[in-house]
Amino acid sequence: MYIVITNPKAGNGKAKRLLEAIQKDELFTLKNCRSFQTEFAGHGKTLIESVLRTHHTPVTGIIVIGGDGTLHEAVNGLINYPDLPIGFIPSGSGNDFARGLGLRLQGVELFRKLVTCPNASRIRIGQVTCIHHNQKTKDYYFLNSLGTGLDSEIAFLSNDSHFRKQVKKWRISRLQYVIALFKTMKKFKHVEAEVDINGRRVKYKSFVLTTIANHPFFGKGMKIAPKADVNSSSFSVILIEPLAKWRIVVLFLSVFMGVHTKLRKVHELSGSSINIKSTVPILLQLDGQSYRCEECHVKKTDHALVILTD
Repeated sequence: MYIVITNPKAGNGKAKRLLEAIQKDELFTLKNCRSFQTEFAGHGKTLIESVLRTHHTPVTGIIVIGGDGTLHEAVNGLINYPDLPIGFIPSGSGNDFARGLGLRLQGVELFRKLVTCPNASRIRIGQVTCIHHNQKTKDYYFLNSLGTGLDSEIAFLSNDSHFRKQVKKWRISRLQYVIALFKTMKKFKHVEAEVDINGRRVKYKSFVLTTIANHPFFGKGMKIAPKADVNSSSFSVILIEPLAKWRIVVLFLSVFMGVHTKLRKVHELSGSSINIKSTVPILLQLDGQSYRCEECHVKKTDHALVILTD
């Protein structure tokens, strides 16, 4: 049996239409696929946990239809089942994990591949332990990247329901991240934090952004970390020192080509253990989803997830 998790709102309804097409394929019935749809933010995690807890029929794998946010939720619900394979049929607005994996097939064709003769990769994803002012801790997991600074502010705005309705109303959803960048720039102030990489303190304490990446892409195809490799045991860490706002705009345009790391105030480092600490709450983005904490410890998971690919 395959569990199919779909976010019907992903990609402005693209995921729902894709699910309907997949349900008409004979393999959906032959492979005993069971379909579940998310209904609100965070539902993917609890849905996975509930389904796996209550279904007694052996589950062959999980297939997620949606965007990076839906996949992020599903993986956080699957973390206690590291040997249960998970496949991804991208149909959201960003789909950066699909780029990082190098998926070639799409839609129904990809579904057929995943349930018949998929390739399988074991990937150690990111694990972050968030520490709050009351010393309470909480673990989260990410496939693409963790970031704080301008990228987390852009992600926060991009996820705002009013903002999303506006860009959809004006039929400019494809420019969502670019519009969010310019709106965020108006009030953005750089982040003050201490960053340790593999136990060594980074000399810079002010940042436009700090991004810890599992693979090169974020923000709908921007090549933020050109040296990152999803199969590596280390992260690529991008640190950008404070810049004039007009320089930040130029920098983000250069990110699409991955040439921003040649700029003097952009640093690409490598590490398997990263600590970020601030005296005030900092906004984080994990796979484009927003979280807050005062301190966080980031590492690769001890156990690799089984990822189904084409």
